[in-house]
This record gives sequence, structure tokens and C-alpha cells, in this order.
Amino acid sequence: MEQSKIIIQYMPEITEDQLWDFYVRNDICEVGYGKETAVKPLKFPAYIVGAFYEDKLVGLIRAMFDGLSADIREFCLECELQGDNLKYNNGSVIEQDKYGIACRMGTLLTEELRKLGNTFTVAYIVEGTEEDIYRSIGLKHNQGHAVYYRDERPYV
Repeated sequence: MEQSKIIIQYMPEITEDQLWDFYVRNDICEVGYGKETAVKPLKFPAYIVGAFYEDKLVGLIRAMFDGLSADIREFCLECELQGDNLKYNNGSVIEQDKYGIACRMGTLLTEELRKLGNTFTVAYIVEGTEEDIYRSIGLKHNQGHAVYYRDERPYV
């Protein structure tokens, strides 16, 4: 894939088929829900940046935003664009950013959210793997905060 042909867009039109095909190609865990459920985020308000190679979705970052705080809910990049020798080889874990595409996507999203008044952004990451990509878009480790959650996803 010629990385110079990748177009990154804020609030792009993403079809259900584009999202589903991206998830399947990159073994992203939402596939475990099946297509009907996995594409639901396209139907609810979110702030999205997508990267496209021709008409194929190759990267996605989406955040929920309430006017002050943002929560990055998904940050995915085509495995082919991450680099070689990936441990997880799963598009939902950004292990490397060989061409800087994930950084460009994340930076665009955080800049657009700042314009809307964003003052606090949070993201859950795979510890020991994704720190570099999140640091590259201006996030840092928030020591002292614990994560509480309930997880009923079918793929965990």
C-alpha cells in the first residue's frame, strides 16, 4: 500500500461495509459481535477521524466528547501500516506507527476537539505496547488513577 496515497479526514462518511471490512482484515475484536452490532458506533454521535486508501478504510480513531472532556474509544490502524514483527498483529492495538499515519490521525482529532473546548482527554491503552502512539498525540500516563469497569464483550 502506497502510504503517500492515504487520505486522513475529520468526520468522514464511513459506510458499514468499510468499517466491517477493516475490522475483519485486521482481526479487530469487534468482529466477535457480528456485523450488525460491530457497526453500531457509526449510528451514535462520536467525533471521528478516518484514514483511507482509495475507498478502503485503513485507520480509525473515535472519541466521545461532552463539551469539556473526551474519551478516546477506539484507535485502530491497518496492520500493514504499523510495521513489521508485530506481537499482536491486531489492528486494534497500535504497536508501531511506521509511516506516522496514526500520529496524524490522533493529532487531527485532538486539535479538532480542542477547538470545541476539550480540556481533558482519556484513553485506555495496552500497557507496555501503545504508550508511544498516545504520547505522540500529546497524552501522558495519569499516575494514581485506577480504572473501574464492567466487561461483558463476547470476545474477552
